[in-house]
Amino acid sequence: MKPSTLLKRKGIKPEESILLITAEEALENILETIDEYCPNLQIGKMTKKDISTLLNNYADCVYNYHPESQHQERAVLLKHYE
Repeated sequence: MKPSTLLKRKGIKPEESILLITAEEALENILETIDEYCPNLQIGKMTKKDISTLLNNYADCVYNYHPESQHQERAVLLKHYE
């Protein structure tokens, strides 16, 4: 059975967002992690494209890592700067 079919049967909109976080909240989390783990990283010098990519990578990491000890934020930094 397709996920969208199952969701519709249960009265849940398939396009409904599940994880909601603003760009500001995401960047705040990343900046806290930078302060702790990468204090020399100059995020202020990043381009708009770089920051957008960083935020998109963060979204991917939210799905792949559990939230303890800033694993999601550290994972996005590792993924973005490997």
